[in-house]
Amino acid sequence: MKKAIILSLTLLAVIIVLLATSPAYDYVVTGEEMAYRGHYKLDNGIPSVEVDGVKYRLLMAPQEALDTLGVKLIENDSLYVEGVATKNGILVTTMVADTLGEKWWSLRSHDLMFNYYDEPGKVHSDPKKCTGCKLCVAQCPVGAIEMVNGKAVMDPVRCVECGICYQGSGKWKGCPFKAISK
Repeated sequence: MKKAIILSLTLLAVIIVLLATSPAYDYVVTGEEMAYRGHYKLDNGIPSVEVDGVKYRLLMAPQEALDTLGVKLIENDSLYVEGVATKNGILVTTMVADTLGEKWWSLRSHDLMFNYYDEPGKVHSDPKKCTGCKLCVAQCPVGAIEMVNGKAVMDPVRCVECGICYQGSGKWKGCPFKAISK
């Protein structure tokens, strides 16, 4: 009986450690996966899906990961996207391009616990330029930026290279101190 209890507690501890150290995206606004069907758009290098005249920014994966997965999207292609709405776009889990569904990609698990690619994001912060203002932390839609010793530090596993931290989105024009780059 003692062995069973010890084994159960050990297994529970391992599960808790795995969940605590996984790159789960904690900046999700709705927490609920949605589906979007529209057309792929690329405006100034920013990928989006246009649904009934409304554009939703696609938060996919680092470009190197997209290349490795064979993701090739053509402007105005029919696009079906599953993902979770964040404050600045859709964190994509699955995409299907073209009407026949022959182009199909899965980027991360539907519970957002695991990425299906190994290539890390290449965005980084220069600690000499970073003033610790935390503006980038507030803008990152996937929670890939945290403050360490008063400086912004990127988590390359979470980073999808969306560019919001250094290029901006909407009224936000990116890091005001140019401390973040790719």
